[in-house]
Amino acid sequence: MFSRAIAAILSVISLFTVPFSQAFTKAELKNELKKGCYESPYIVRPLEEITVNGVSVDEYSVVFPDGVLYAKAAETLCDEIYEACGKKTAAAQVADGKAFIINKDLNDANTFRLYVEKGNVYISGSSGAGISRGITSFADEVLLNSQGAFDFKDGYEYTKSFQNYVTYEDFGAVGDGKTDDLEAIVKTHEYANANEMSVFADEAAEYYIGGSDKTAFIMTDTDWSTAHFIIDDTKVENRSSWVFNIAPSQGATNITDKVSPLKSDANNIGTSLGSKSLVILTDSNVKRYIRKGANQNSGSNQTDVILVDENGMISPDTSLIWDFNAITNAVAYPVDSETLTVKGGRFTTLANNAPSEYNYYARGIQVRRSNTVIDGLYHDIKNEGKTGAPYSAFVSLSCCADVTVKNCTFTGHKKYVTTGSAGTSVTMGTYDIGAASAVNARFINCNQTNDITDIGYWGIAGTNYCKNLVYDGCALSRFDAHQGVFNATVINSVLGHHGIKLIGSGTALIENTTVLAEDFVDFRSDYGSTWNGELIIRNCKFYPTGLSSHIVKAENSEDHDFGYTCYLPRKISVDGLYVHRIGRSYLFTKVNPKHSSDSYIAEYPVVTPEEITVENFSSLLSGKLDVSKNKAMFNFEL
Repeated sequence: MFSRAIAAILSVISLFTVPFSQAFTKAELKNELKKGCYESPYIVRPLEEITVNGVSVDEYSVVFPDGVLYAKAAETLCDEIYEACGKKTAAAQVADGKAFIINKDLNDANTFRLYVEKGNVYISGSSGAGISRGITSFADEVLLNSQGAFDFKDGYEYTKSFQNYVTYEDFGAVGDGKTDDLEAIVKTHEYANANEMSVFADEAAEYYIGGSDKTAFIMTDTDWSTAHFIIDDTKVENRSSWVFNIAPSQGATNITDKVSPLKSDANNIGTSLGSKSLVILTDSNVKRYIRKGANQNSGSNQTDVILVDENGMISPDTSLIWDFNAITNAVAYPVDSETLTVKGGRFTTLANNAPSEYNYYARGIQVRRSNTVIDGLYHDIKNEGKTGAPYSAFVSLSCCADVTVKNCTFTGHKKYVTTGSAGTSVTMGTYDIGAASAVNARFINCNQTNDITDIGYWGIAGTNYCKNLVYDGCALSRFDAHQGVFNATVINSVLGHHGIKLIGSGTALIENTTVLAEDFVDFRSDYGSTWNGELIIRNCKFYPTGLSSHIVKAENSEDHDFGYTCYLPRKISVDGLYVHRIGRSYLFTKVNPKHSSDSYIAEYPVVTPEEITVENFSSLLSGKLDVSKNKAMFNFEL
């Protein structure tokens, strides 16, 4: 009796205390979450150690002279050392022992130099290219491509020459944080695009971007480095006007008249193309994703996105989801073969403060070019008031393939309430990360400025019609697929209060990941809680933030036509899952509580799993795992 009483007390305590110190080895996790910019502890760094003549960088400081340019360079060097090996170095303006020393003298030859002499590392830059740009190049080319340990030996030297670039200042930018520099920024990219030149921002500049209806089209490598951009959304001429558009080298082509109806098992679209392309197919005769609930709607035209080679062959990992008995629209977006890279940049959005209505703001960076890398961008938000219109995203991927967003920091938006389509109050979805009709989109080592467990902020991301969507090494509040994803991967990551929300098909792989939310996985009920494929959970931890006793949330009353047959995962494999909860846990919710006997007749029945295997499940004390309380729908024993 006594032991049962103790167990009951511990159970209650566990429901109201999120034991972060038990989630990871870092006891300071609570503070890290509160500060924001918390990174996933699962990140694997390329180096175990960085030394100078065999002495660990732990014993070194970064010394820099007075000035914004030099302070930013010192911060960049500390960040790059940490990213490479996980060691933190301190920055100071006075040398005290062993040091990385940033020189004040700048050269006019656009050359960065790093050399080692008498146990110190000396760094110098140029008046044009700056210093941080060279530090980042050294890290990318040397540190991140090394393995095990890297030793700066006396006599070591690294140099980098920067050529064939233009700056925003060349076209009149002031960079004082007050003068509107958008026109100069637009002209700079126009010139760079026409002359195939890179664009560099002044590392010490602060560019103010007002609300004029102008977009800078990026078609060449761009390095914003440590420059700061202030995007003022308080008075905008066109809320749908992106500030930057990373554009493809070729425009899209309508191929509707060249494509015949296709079955889902088709391996060729029946026509050749000029190059490898992303193809988006539409059948407006068929409605899918007929949403239910407070944001109910009449559905969307059947849409699919595929990668196709020049001969019309469909890439096997982007196979068709639907049969297309008719194709009312087909558009081909050529895939650029060379990689375009956009690096750095610290962006601050001054929020719109508009009425809280569904009038989405763009005002960020739209990526429409395939084979693009965004590396090291930082975005925060200020000026959020009592009202605000939602944002579609700050970085938005659209109609593109093979895009990687890495080492970036985003910010969750404040929640605002409005009236939904059903006439009831709803919290508006407003995002900092977005993707639509994107294939092979990867988010690597990304985090956010605010606490990922703070429910006062909306989930960080929202996506539609994506295939092969990946989070790797991310610490973010949300992974979400609205109108379907084909193949979703979440590995080495930490997900906050909005958790992992999925709708779609293919394989959903969740590995080496911790979820701090009400549910480990939430198959969205507004779209029927459907996943036509496989769910794999490996070596994961779940810390329920409420009274949840289930791993997978799925709800479907089986009386609504969503535009497709709804499936729970055909095959489920769990190998290594810890749930921080005392007592019995359930793999699934009841799904449809009314479906409580074999005699129940569903108007739109849910197809239940064919196979479920569970190994290495554990919880607080000796908790058990069952499939569901609804035995009528789940005839499985674990």
